[in-house]
Amino acid sequence: MGSSFKEQIRKVKEREAYISYELYRLLRNAIIRRLVYEDSRCEFKEVLPEFPVGDKRADLVVFATRYGGATQPFLVIEVKVRAYARPGPSMAKAVKRARTYAVNLGATPTPFFAVYDGWELMVFRNISPYLIGVYGAIKDEYQARNLLLGLEEFSYKGEREILDKLPKHADPDFLIKRILPFIARELARDPSEAERFRKSWLQLI
Repeated sequence: MGSSFKEQIRKVKEREAYISYELYRLLRNAIIRRLVYEDSRCEFKEVLPEFPVGDKRADLVVFATRYGGATQPFLVIEVKVRAYARPGPSMAKAVKRARTYAVNLGATPTPFFAVYDGWELMVFRNISPYLIGVYGAIKDEYQARNLLLGLEEFSYKGEREILDKLPKHADPDFLIKRILPFIARELARDPSEAERFRKSWLQLI
């Protein structure tokens, strides 16, 4: 009986609902302790699950204020189950959904958008060549803090010093060969632009 529960627990932890809840929990714990990027006075206010975007719902949306202004969406996260069959197309579709949600929120500037499957985190902005970074799993509150603070540092200074503290992707070769080409084609207007994206992204791995 004990072994059967162990298998059930493993399966539950692989489901999208569990992956989303765990990331929500870590982000919320980071935010409720008053998380502020001081240089731009960016204060993170909320992380909300299943946030309405038109007739759809974004899995997670982080909200923040800058310089005491209005609360605005900062980061849209699409959560998915890790795909073992055709992982590239699966991730590319998730990136497309995340970008669509970020754009359709109608905020200025357009929030960052990301895809997370419990194994890898890919973060983008809606400016060519889009990709900001690819990281491993977010496993604790410290890493959740660094994700948010690091994105604001990137936005404000164009630097990745805080983001570089995030865990590295576990299999760069898999990422380069099986994932990035599909995402590049999804975001690019034509094959030549997709190839430029792919080559520029290699510097981030």
